[in-house]
Amino acid sequence: MKNIYALLQQAAVVFPERIALVERIQLRDERWSYRHLNQVADRMAEQLVYGYDFRPGTCLLLRGRPNPQLVAAYFACFKAGIVVVPIDPHLSIDFITRVAESTQAGAMLGNDQLPGFDALPQLSVAALADTPSAHADFNYRPQPDDIAEIVFTSGTTSNPKGVVLSHRNILSSVNAIQDIYPKQRSLRFLSLLPLSHLFEQTAGLFAPLLLGATIYFSGNFQSEVVMRKLEAKCIDGVIAVPQMLEMIWHALENQIVESGGQTRWRLWRRFAERLPFAWRRVLAQGLFPAMAGTPVFFVSGGASLPVNLERHWELLGVRVIQGYGTTECAPVISVNRYDDRIAGSVGWPVAGVTVTLSEQDEILVRGPNVSRGYWQNPAATRQVFSDAEGYRTGDLGAFGARGELYIKGRSKDMIVLANGLNVFPEDIELELGKQPGIGACMVTDLLDRHGRQCIAAILCFPEPMPEEERQRRAQEAVRNANAALAPHQRISDIRYWTGDFPRTPLLKIQRWKVKSRFVDTESTQDAVADTVTIRTRSASIEQLLANVCRVDIKSINDQTDLVLDLGCDSLTRVELAGLIEAQLGIICDDAELIAIREVGELKALLGRSERTAKKMRFPRWPLSELAVALRGQIQGVLLPVLQGLVTSSFEIKGLEHLTQARFPVMFIANHASHVDTLSILRAMPWTVRRRLCIAAAADYFFSKKLIAGLLSLSINAFAFSRDGSIRGSLEHCGELIDNGWSLLIYPEGTRSPDGQLLRFKPGIGYLATELGVPVIPVAISGGHKILPKGTNWPVRSPVRVHFGAAIHIAANMDKQQATDFLHACLANLIAEQQLSLSHA
Repeated sequence: MKNIYALLQQAAVVFPERIALVERIQLRDERWSYRHLNQVADRMAEQLVYGYDFRPGTCLLLRGRPNPQLVAAYFACFKAGIVVVPIDPHLSIDFITRVAESTQAGAMLGNDQLPGFDALPQLSVAALADTPSAHADFNYRPQPDDIAEIVFTSGTTSNPKGVVLSHRNILSSVNAIQDIYPKQRSLRFLSLLPLSHLFEQTAGLFAPLLLGATIYFSGNFQSEVVMRKLEAKCIDGVIAVPQMLEMIWHALENQIVESGGQTRWRLWRRFAERLPFAWRRVLAQGLFPAMAGTPVFFVSGGASLPVNLERHWELLGVRVIQGYGTTECAPVISVNRYDDRIAGSVGWPVAGVTVTLSEQDEILVRGPNVSRGYWQNPAATRQVFSDAEGYRTGDLGAFGARGELYIKGRSKDMIVLANGLNVFPEDIELELGKQPGIGACMVTDLLDRHGRQCIAAILCFPEPMPEEERQRRAQEAVRNANAALAPHQRISDIRYWTGDFPRTPLLKIQRWKVKSRFVDTESTQDAVADTVTIRTRSASIEQLLANVCRVDIKSINDQTDLVLDLGCDSLTRVELAGLIEAQLGIICDDAELIAIREVGELKALLGRSERTAKKMRFPRWPLSELAVALRGQIQGVLLPVLQGLVTSSFEIKGLEHLTQARFPVMFIANHASHVDTLSILRAMPWTVRRRLCIAAAADYFFSKKLIAGLLSLSINAFAFSRDGSIRGSLEHCGELIDNGWSLLIYPEGTRSPDGQLLRFKPGIGYLATELGVPVIPVAISGGHKILPKGTNWPVRSPVRVHFGAAIHIAANMDKQQATDFLHACLANLIAEQQLSLSHA
């Protein structure tokens, strides 16, 4: 391959109909095949060249959240010879403006507009993707040494450095990294990091596409949301920085504790190391249901990975493949292998790359992955690039017995003591990180109260606690760490930080920012006060709304309208619910959240909502082919028998609407008796029933495992929350529809005591607008006479099932209007049924 676009072109030929990219939009997945991705990239390239007259060598800024349109924009630029300048979504306008001026960029492409940025025209990647082809394909193809990207690293200087990378540089890393992935089957990756980082581009996008993998974009980095996505999509691999591994690890531990598995968990961690690696995952999944939300492997990079965290995952049978790289090396330098990993190391130099150590143990790199230098900055280029040594990384390393590489620290972070001894903060932080009860930590040199240089530990704790307890824990942790350290490494001062440290987009601690807060006593106190304020505000509903809706927190009060004032749509409310759960620890009723209008009402809802909730699990076995076959046999025998016992006659009307509908669909029916479900199933042909899932009250039918299992097998029922948080149930409905399953839902949420149609729960309007499938109303009569609510013995009666015409709900319809409209449609169908009965 001569250029990065050829990578996609090759994959589209080999895997044309395989799914390449998946983005979650509301409750549904948007899926792009390899062929479609290639076609969209081609159209976008033509539009950039012919529509906007961008010539080869022109720089374009690419900014935004990872999604299929942004990926297509990358490949479109590669095809047209346009130089990509990736921009992290969190960078300041001032920094982006300096980058635009430095590269003389022609425009900024993104999936949303950046308010206040007027240095360049802003083009929508979605609009480009939707533009039809109007020109013949052009024949230009970049050469291997043409510039593919200029990657700027964020910093505090007024002259940011841009790393110049050719197609050859990046492809060398792609070819190296794809060799570590298993190739026995098509892999599924979850994308968590922004595409502005080469680590995600090479390991999480280009290499997986070359293998024909499917990449899912998360769109949300909260641990609970990520865990649900991992489980729902059966993810194989995740590209992650160490803090993400730790975040997911804590979420896993919390789920195990909440399910009452503490004792098993403690025993497992004591004995798992004695088991063969191949057995660990299978046994752990049997012991801990939460393990269903873990990938097969992580690829870790971007920062130092704590050895204990790596060991925790490996004990569960989850491979942690640690690597090492820098942007200047496009970015891969060394990596462990899928089936050959050495704990604590960053593996072996990849094919074609030579790694040596200087006399000062600085890591030097030569190979086809090494950049030619920094954009229009010859002085900075000369400092770290040379023909003789290659690229001087600034990292200190050592080789192990098998030639594996270990990172010993960053030379620029090295502390030089007054006695001439060198101290590397990473060594001390590693010991501190082993101590229980300590959260994130950072070690640096500060002045003590006597004005003398000292080694200081800056600690933050994962949960709030009294001052005396915090000091006791901190002193004990430092004493234990110092016992394992050399005399010149020992900590002599402790400082505290409330909340998480400021971090880069790759979640590395911004050391200079932390250190600047502790230059003297006065600034230290100010820093702690500021941090406490920020922490408190981040835990307020006003701050969450300000962040989600991108408004000034001062504009929010109890009378603020979520729709009119904040523009809070349905997607925003789902995102808000996730933030409320993650940051406030409150599980609110999603159905109520959908209907809320003002901030004051939202506060009232949070005040009466539950603080804890048990995660709902949706087993996969009822959807298997074996379960479907058994269900067909069971229903074929029992449905006529059971219906015959309780009905004196059975009439079906409107079956032609089923033959005309485009499946999958959502059936909504009135509900007055447990007989209703049997009646609907008997009325449906097997071709419809075999791909039908039935929503059943989680608190009523799924409280006992035996009954839950029988219902899942016989009628394919799944648990649907009627109270509390229904987000998990809504998302599961979306997953079922995405996989071709139709749904049967009773929108009243319970059986009618008098047989009259009750008000619908607001969640049905949300489902109808977000699922985007036809809604078929079903009117049932007779069930209330056979087995009304509150009785235990049936009375024979005629039953009639009437299927109505499919209803199409617009995605932009107001949720409450959709709910009211569906209620009116079903009420009309029931009235029509009753009218026909009276005439009969």
